[in-house]
Amino acid sequence: MNSQERTIVSSLVVLMILLWLGFVWHRDPAFPGSFIGFGVGLSASVLMLIPLVYMIIKRNKSLKKVVTKHIAMPTLLRIHIYAGVLGPILALIHSAHRFDSATGVSLVIFMMVVVISGFVGRYVLGLISSNVKEKKRQVNELHVALSNAKQALKDAVCDVRYSTFAQTSARHIPYITLNVPTSAQSKLFKQESQVLSIIDTISDVEYSILIHDTAKVWFARWLKFHIVISMTLYVVLFFHIFSEVYFGLRWL
Repeated sequence: MNSQERTIVSSLVVLMILLWLGFVWHRDPAFPGSFIGFGVGLSASVLMLIPLVYMIIKRNKSLKKVVTKHIAMPTLLRIHIYAGVLGPILALIHSAHRFDSATGVSLVIFMMVVVISGFVGRYVLGLISSNVKEKKRQVNELHVALSNAKQALKDAVCDVRYSTFAQTSARHIPYITLNVPTSAQSKLFKQESQVLSIIDTISDVEYSILIHDTAKVWFARWLKFHIVISMTLYVVLFFHIFSEVYFGLRWL
């Protein structure tokens, strides 16, 4: 989900929440059974069934192979997302805030949970995937930098040892502490600090990757929850449609 798409979907989710909160100021018991209310409800039902079609296509290999010849899965996913948000928005308009039946209240609750959990899960999944790829690339680059820094540290140590040996040989005073040239000391300390800094950075990035891996595990659990709650939503939706048709529509 790119930033533009995320902004659009976020706005739709906010709109859905605001429509739901509208029951505080608005209530029209007659609208859901009217002709216009029926049309809005029918449109909402069709849109809410589109995500179910996407779920079936995604999990049926033969059907997926046929469908993807004409339309790519990322495009189907975008349709799934937009339909999954627009459907509940129209459903809330259809309800006209007449939350006076157990079926209607349950349907609204499940719609809200499915949409919000779907949006959060989709956003978190994209964020986790991009972050993990970037951080793994950073770790590889840091290991290369650490290897180079270690080699530079070894060279600095050799320079210090060579300087000390040269002074000892020149003065023939083996048991007196000799002053290592300041430049050699500075280079040694600088390389040592660089190695320690890279090691600390690698540790931080690898810990961050571990956190992301843990988040992935929780996301897998979330996905199962999202599927279960979506199936429950469809059961309630079918029952709602059946009851409305069975008991009749007031505009007929």
